[in-house]
Amino acid sequence: MRSVSLLAAAVIGASALAAGCGQRAGSAAGGPSGSPAPSTAPPAAAACGSAAPTAPPNRTLTLTAGDNGRSFCIRQGIGVLVYLKGTPQLKWDALKSSSAAMAPAPNGHLALQVGVTGGYFVAAHPGVADITSTRSPCAPMATPSGPTTSNPRKCGITQTFKVTVRVAG
Repeated sequence: MRSVSLLAAAVIGASALAAGCGQRAGSAAGGPSGSPAPSTAPPAAAACGSAAPTAPPNRTLTLTAGDNGRSFCIRQGIGVLVYLKGTPQLKWDALKSSSAAMAPAPNGHLALQVGVTGGYFVAAHPGVADITSTRSPCAPMATPSGPTTSNPRKCGITQTFKVTVRVAG
């Protein structure tokens, strides 16, 4: 008889625990914890399509030129650190974000080697942003005074770095 009552208590406890896992916490406005708060942000799956948001170690996603053309999905608050290796003569331009979803922010890791361009962005709010930079392969013509209007630079095709970052709420 005692084992039946222990088993019944365990089943009831497990049921209560399972029911509690699906409930939401109370709203920020102080509403009751049992009433669901309306959500204004799209679910992570909707913001990221079929991709699950990346959960990088230490809350920072580190990208390089090898990631050019890729897309990433991250949650708000995650940082994106980008390093682009160039040379002292042929540097990448400053990295830029196409929208406020990825906001530039200071970062102590950006004391860089000569020729490396770096940028740090934080996922500020849900949305999509392209992080871009360009690098011209132009080299000055060999003259003692460098390029002038009568001595134009020799140029090839401009290189472009672009990654797309989707920020889930």
